[in-house]
Amino acid sequence: MERQFFRISKIERKENKKRIILIIFALIGCLIIGLFFYISQERVNKIKDQEVLKKYLRDGAFIYGADESAPPLRFIDDDGVYKGVVIDYMNQLSLELGVEIKTVPYQWEEAQDALKNGQTDFADMFINSQRAQYFVFTEPIYNLRTVLAVRVGEEYSLSDVRNMIIATQKGDYAIGYLKENYPEATLVYVEDVAEGLSLLTEKKVDAVIGDEPVVYYYIGKQKGNSQFEMINTALYEKPVVLAIPKAKAEIVPIVNKGIRQINQKGLLEKIQQKWFGISTPLLKNTRNILWLKFLIICILIAGIWLLLILNNNQKLKKLVKERTHELESSRNELQIIFDGIPEFIVVLSGEKRIINANQGLLHYLGLGSEGINTKTCKRIICGFCHSCCNCIVDECIRLNKEVKREVACNGEIYEMVAYPLEAAEGTLVMLRNVTLDVIKRKQLLQSGKMLAVGQLAAGMAHEIRNPLGVIRTQSYLLQKNRELPVNALKSLGFIDESVQRAGKIIDNVMNFWRESDERVEKINLYENIQNILELQSEYIKKKKIDVSVNCCRDIYIYSNGETLKHILINLTSNAIDAIQEEGWLNIKGYTDKKEIVIECQDSGIGIDEKDLDNIFNPFFTTKEPGKGTGLGLFIVYSEVEKLSGSIEVKSMEGKGTTFIIKVPAGERNGHGRE
Repeated sequence: MERQFFRISKIERKENKKRIILIIFALIGCLIIGLFFYISQERVNKIKDQEVLKKYLRDGAFIYGADESAPPLRFIDDDGVYKGVVIDYMNQLSLELGVEIKTVPYQWEEAQDALKNGQTDFADMFINSQRAQYFVFTEPIYNLRTVLAVRVGEEYSLSDVRNMIIATQKGDYAIGYLKENYPEATLVYVEDVAEGLSLLTEKKVDAVIGDEPVVYYYIGKQKGNSQFEMINTALYEKPVVLAIPKAKAEIVPIVNKGIRQINQKGLLEKIQQKWFGISTPLLKNTRNILWLKFLIICILIAGIWLLLILNNNQKLKKLVKERTHELESSRNELQIIFDGIPEFIVVLSGEKRIINANQGLLHYLGLGSEGINTKTCKRIICGFCHSCCNCIVDECIRLNKEVKREVACNGEIYEMVAYPLEAAEGTLVMLRNVTLDVIKRKQLLQSGKMLAVGQLAAGMAHEIRNPLGVIRTQSYLLQKNRELPVNALKSLGFIDESVQRAGKIIDNVMNFWRESDERVEKINLYENIQNILELQSEYIKKKKIDVSVNCCRDIYIYSNGETLKHILINLTSNAIDAIQEEGWLNIKGYTDKKEIVIECQDSGIGIDEKDLDNIFNPFFTTKEPGKGTGLGLFIVYSEVEKLSGSIEVKSMEGKGTTFIIKVPAGERNGHGRE
């Protein structure tokens, strides 16, 4: 019977494999044919697009005309060349469309008139109802914020705009916006932002309105740029599009294709990096439609394939289950428990009564083997499960398959596995102590991450230091020029300070991630606290935490460098995580008789009294799943023990927490200088 079962299974598996292979080849063939037709249609569409574009070309090219004085977006440089972010964008669009696009500078009001009259074909602008009467619009090419510049010291907010005299460029979108939202405001029309800033300097206006990058550019060009500042909140932020005369609306879908291709290739981000030196794109890239369609097709094929495999597996499992039950029903109960196995093993009946348990488990529980078969599982394994709710045995019986969990008992981690015994109509439960395995696995994973981050930091530091060195050298050479004005020398001083600060940050990161040996060395407590806090400065700023350090600068601890890093980084990280927002963190360091004392006090959520006895146990955590491993305070406790010290915690729920670490000064540790 057994041989016949396996022969049937083998034949069915071969037939199923043949069917699956045929289906896969059929699906692949359909995919290839679909891609062929898609590519062919794309070629046809491209030819049609070129024919449409040629119909509207003048002298073999399109003309883009826009503002000549809006740097860095578009402007005429000192060398007389019309350049800027949008000019580079139009050059890329020209390549994507396969036609020439000439760029012509105008005064902004004249540029709009030229577009209305058909003298030009493109101009980038905001959309409003008045412009929609003459133009059609493409998809957005970038986003732009409009801001108000005021004199330093004059505190204005958006609510004050209606009472202000504001300089604005002729023909700008902001004119209609102000008239609609702030009709009481007085507008003074200027040719560009530079003229507006001049009026602001002479106190003839209260503010200048303009596009954010343009305003910042002109302020940066002013010699006394410290006299201007921005109102904190932008007036508005809107997408900028290409406007095209309505008579040429037929080319809008084609231009949109070019815009999408530019976004998909990340070309806008590269142009922005060239002009702004930053990597955040002015407009998020759209999805690559071709790859999206291809991905959807692949997912569908994979889903169909998976369903077929699952269906086949279900059939095989059902067949195996039926044949196995027939074979094993005639057998006696198999002896599966051996007292020499180091794992704890217990066999339960269908009513959860103990059939047998190995000697290792009985010895651990302090029980004898006499009368063991009269007890229930609650007497044997409840100390590991802690509760009959969500019972692993019930789940194993219900699912009729192996169920595995990790459980904690007396500060140790056990892997609990329940196996269904169909022939015996019972369950086998095995417990294996995996505490060291889990700790080593997590520490190995963390060590790997630390090593990878350290290597990355080293590479970045090398790459960053090179340009910093160039900046420092060039600044030094410029400062030797005695003909430079005072403002320029002051700016060079600011550059030197920034370079030094950047170098210090790099050194701090490298010192933190640098691997150290087990050698005991003299460590300054205050400097280590400052280094750790500087590494976490972004999290501290994000949560608006007020940090104070009250530590003498000449307290030294003789220890392995990694030990003190682990203690401080875990204490401060836990404190920052415990603080919701706008709290405080106070770190103290002082000597008390023959001990060095470190106190870390926070205004966080505190620790429940019932959890205080467990916080130093490995894998114990009160954080949400995925936000904590439960090893932080265990590591602190272990590292403090290495220093022959002690750690104490004081906490009240909702009132904050204080950790007090005391380390014996010994013969060389303590307060004072060598």
